[in-house]
Amino acid sequence: MKEVTIQQVEEIVAVLTADEKQLLKDTINEGGWGDAETTFLDENGKDETVFMYGYCTNDAYRAGHFKGRIISTMFRSIYKKLCPAHHNQVGRYISHCNDWWGDGSGDMLFIRSGYYRAFERWAGNVVIR
Repeated sequence: MKEVTIQQVEEIVAVLTADEKQLLKDTINEGGWGDAETTFLDENGKDETVFMYGYCTNDAYRAGHFKGRIISTMFRSIYKKLCPAHHNQVGRYISHCNDWWGDGSGDMLFIRSGYYRAFERWAGNVVIR
């Protein structure tokens, strides 16, 4: 697979508002967690389990752009736009899980392997793994 470009990421997130894009960037920059596997949609809209990198959405507030309930409202809107399957939890490039650990400590956003580094470059995150 060819390296994904920032332009491709911009095409994926074009459906988001400017504030939603900023919140997604804040999540990527502040919430980096680690890799695992989760469900995404394949090119035919079917479920597939693939590697991903996860970001804790609870940490997005640390960037200082948004506070309180507006964050959860904006995430709901992001998920409606980018995670069309399984009650807005699974998408082609981004999926998410409320309460990943089952203890209320972490709502997680996942970016498909092969794409997450481009999303990090788009967000201004220069972490090299």
